[in-house]
Amino acid sequence: MPGFMGIVSDKVHGFPEDFDPSFPVLTSRKEETKRFENAWFKRSIIDKFMDDKVYSEDRDVFICSDGLMLNARELKNKYACEDNFHLLKSLYRNSPSSFPSELRGDFDGVIYDKNLDSWTLYTNHIGSKWVFYCFDKEARCFVFGTELKMVVAGMRALGIEPELCEEGAYFLLTFGYMLGDYTLVKGVKKISPGSALTLKNWELESEEYYRLRNKPYIEDSEDKIIKTLDELFRDAIKAEYDKDLEYGYGHVATLSGGLDSRMNVCYARKLGYKDILNITFSQSNYLDEQIAKKIASDWGYDFLFYSLDNGNYLKNIDLPVFVNDGLVLFSGSMHALKIQSIISWSNIGLVHTGMIGDLIVGSYLLHPHHSSVSEEIIKKTAYSSKLMEKVDSEVFYKLKNSYDTDELFAFGERCINGVFNGYRVSESFSEYASPFLHVDFLDYAMSISPILRYEEKVYLDWILQEAPEAAKYPWEKTGLLINAGKLRKFLRKGMRYARRKILGPSPMDSMNPLKYWYKTNTSLRETFEDYYRKHIDLLSKNPELQKDVEKMFNEGTPLEKTQSLTLLAAIKLHGLEK
Repeated sequence: MPGFMGIVSDKVHGFPEDFDPSFPVLTSRKEETKRFENAWFKRSIIDKFMDDKVYSEDRDVFICSDGLMLNARELKNKYACEDNFHLLKSLYRNSPSSFPSELRGDFDGVIYDKNLDSWTLYTNHIGSKWVFYCFDKEARCFVFGTELKMVVAGMRALGIEPELCEEGAYFLLTFGYMLGDYTLVKGVKKISPGSALTLKNWELESEEYYRLRNKPYIEDSEDKIIKTLDELFRDAIKAEYDKDLEYGYGHVATLSGGLDSRMNVCYARKLGYKDILNITFSQSNYLDEQIAKKIASDWGYDFLFYSLDNGNYLKNIDLPVFVNDGLVLFSGSMHALKIQSIISWSNIGLVHTGMIGDLIVGSYLLHPHHSSVSEEIIKKTAYSSKLMEKVDSEVFYKLKNSYDTDELFAFGERCINGVFNGYRVSESFSEYASPFLHVDFLDYAMSISPILRYEEKVYLDWILQEAPEAAKYPWEKTGLLINAGKLRKFLRKGMRYARRKILGPSPMDSMNPLKYWYKTNTSLRETFEDYYRKHIDLLSKNPELQKDVEKMFNEGTPLEKTQSLTLLAAIKLHGLEK
């Protein structure tokens, strides 16, 4: 996987010259290593968007950045900088701990200040790029990296044997992903979104430069709000598609039967971007395929479909865990990995998505008002409640109380720690973006009154008013046009529910009908059961956790089985069975 890692320790002097753990490889890449007086650093990159990926130094600083800075050109003009290295250095000099606030895009990085002998790690506003770290002040050791597995390798190089974090294990078995800054390894944390972490004089300090908020609410008319949404969305689309053109790349965009990816492609078309390859994956003939194929055909774009029939793509359990470090259930993004692995990326730029559009415009509002974090939102954001009582209550209490509203909890946990799993897949091949997550759009949209955003009201009104061409096709969520009446939606929903109750699992239940596949595909069922039998003893030194995993796998739904298998695969990957 592309990214970077570093070790800061007096023990670096004792490293053998050939100490150079390889980053896991799915696609060809370039690797570079540096040694400083008390530090060792390495990066691994795909040969794409190279000007955005700074790796340079002068007598004052060493800078490594990863991902994309969508507004780098504008900022270089603003600060009269000749390149991105000098831009980042200038921003850092102006504000050492909050300099990323001016950047836009999905990025992370590290700056070593040679004069202060300090290391500053940072991630973007929404934490879509993950950076992990382990700090031991007493032992004077600091290990960091964009992959948990590389931090684990660095720990072992320093003589620190990693141990399983049971809090993280139960998060995986309930929510299906980590919560907060937790990982599966004791003492290893993830940098919080919108934060910079600085090591200086063996003191570690985190400073938050950005926090997403719901309040104060925007007090404009709905018509004015829709016009502003439209304007900000256009700016976001232009920023990400222009980045492709800056490097001479073509475009690739996900497209389904939902509204979010459709709005991405619709606005790209409005703004004149051509030659977009639309990619879709689902059960054959499900609404996602039917609707996306029709849209791509009508709008004149190429279309690539990957069939998920029978769920055979889920038989390789180790590969997706290898990609996401086992921090999210493996079934969550394997389909994206499959389709992206068959694309030729040499002339294609970033992966354009509609990631989290529905959440931003209201789908996680439980009521037309905000509330504190409740059991209702916890249930909505968790994949399983079977072992919820095993989640550490004190840890959980602190996490819940760190959010002002239930909706912010849903965004901060399910989105950042869960849904961004899809981005880990794209990092194996290119970079990625979603206009809904462009921070200027995000800030505005999340501040719209919940009265307007409840049941996606303002979202649907925005589409009907500003993008009526996108409203001509059914919405996968309802199977109807978005302006269908409430009675028709109610009846359609009732018919779907009744059919499932009477007939049981069907291949047309969803884009990935896991219950149906598990019931009808003997090979898939045997693969899951065989993997479980071969690896359950990895938990033998954690008897209570082992008993819980046994119960969850043997009594749980197929989805809960994937949570159990993800934990076992992650323990194997990181060597946490000891």
